[in-house]
Amino acid sequence: MQDVLKQIKPQVQANVDAVYEVANLALSQVERATELALAQSKQNAVFAREQMNAVADLKDPAAVFQFMQSQLEASAKYAAAVATEAFELSQVFQSELAQYAESNFDAKHAEVNQLIAQSLKNAPQGSEAAVAAFKQAVEAGNNAVAQARKSAKQVAEIAKQNVEQVKGNVVSAKPAARRRRA
Repeated sequence: MQDVLKQIKPQVQANVDAVYEVANLALSQVERATELALAQSKQNAVFAREQMNAVADLKDPAAVFQFMQSQLEASAKYAAAVATEAFELSQVFQSELAQYAESNFDAKHAEVNQLIAQSLKNAPQGSEAAVAAFKQAVEAGNNAVAQARKSAKQVAEIAKQNVEQVKGNVVSAKPAARRRRA
């Protein structure tokens, strides 16, 4: 029984460490999101104060209309900036999590390949053809994994470029001025 516990203890410890690292990544994301929300709240308070001061200075209906239009434009820009920051924050988290998962996958993948190679060395006499076929299958599997990872990175990069392109092509929400009929 003690031997079994000694054998599984490193695996359990590795799993606990992995959970701890993922939890730290998640908590750092919560911390960044909280900082973003706090900064936005402070900006909202300043914005509200400026609006109250500006409203007190309005004298005629044209000034009220112009003030409302400028506030709508400012609000639209602010909402777009907040959305961009939130998106970028989520991109950072996804990148960190993907990097962590990839590094853990690489370690486990190397471990499995090493175990397979070690097992194949201990294969019985006369099984050389089967061992060679199995090695080829493992090699093909490793190549498929490498190609899939390469493709996934390319897709992620293309998606990121598309998002950047969309951000660059956003049309202003400013309505066209209407002419008054005389």
